[in-house]
Amino acid sequence: MIPIHILGSGAMACLWASYFNTNHNINFIRRHANENVFRFTLKPQDRLIEGKSFTANNLNEPITHLIVATKAFDAKSAIQSVEHRLTPNTQILLLQNGMGSQQEIAQAFKQYAVYACSSTEGAYKIDAHTLMHAGKGVNNIGAMTKKAKEDKLTQWLPAEHFKWHENIEPILWRKLIVNGAINPLTLLYQCKNGELINQPSLQIHMKKICLELDQLLSKLPFKMSPAFEIATQVCQQTANNYSSMYQDGKYSHPTEIDFITGYLVNKCIEMSVDCPENEKILKKVKQLNLGP
Repeated sequence: MIPIHILGSGAMACLWASYFNTNHNINFIRRHANENVFRFTLKPQDRLIEGKSFTANNLNEPITHLIVATKAFDAKSAIQSVEHRLTPNTQILLLQNGMGSQQEIAQAFKQYAVYACSSTEGAYKIDAHTLMHAGKGVNNIGAMTKKAKEDKLTQWLPAEHFKWHENIEPILWRKLIVNGAINPLTLLYQCKNGELINQPSLQIHMKKICLELDQLLSKLPFKMSPAFEIATQVCQQTANNYSSMYQDGKYSHPTEIDFITGYLVNKCIEMSVDCPENEKILKKVKQLNLGP
């Protein structure tokens, strides 16, 4: 049995738990573990999935395979909370949205095999114990540290659930652009992803954001399709999905806006690109004062 430890129990944590079969032993590491087992139903298949439930403090076994499914702003401290259980051969897979946290973690934990994942999977929690897999996507994974290798990953992660990339940076940037174009708008307009292309006024707003992002993309050392084209494609593929930022707003949780639009605005400033629409979005989301 291969032990899999997952930091978090949100939508992505549950989706990743569903990838593994009976040869894997699933362990959720949560802020509050009121019960010894965490169960949830995966829809639309109506499949019951369960794993042991721990907090960082009551975890006694070594961690060899760690999936970090927390929000970007919590990821580094979450790993630090279980650092005493990591082994020299521990592999760490990062699932965070946006950009910045992956690089910071790779630097802080460079002695481990650290991977970054950019996922196009669509999933959201209907309630605490029900996950809706709303859209089938691809988990693009690449190395963030020297120890991270494809052959190591295939020893525990089912091959049908990921695609390996020798250079993950352009993939992370593509996801960042998509997140920047879609997530804040779904929160501010309280809508599913598909509404951004179905409602003309929302589509115009998204286009304005994307035109600024195109100016930034033109200064990067790799080529990418126009931002609006990429964002539209994702809106079509995940039309019935609620973005992670929409879900954060629904439950009054803090958002990852600083790692998405905040990161993009900082890069625009750094590269002398005007981005008034993105600056407005950043300000509006911050003014919602979401969080505990």
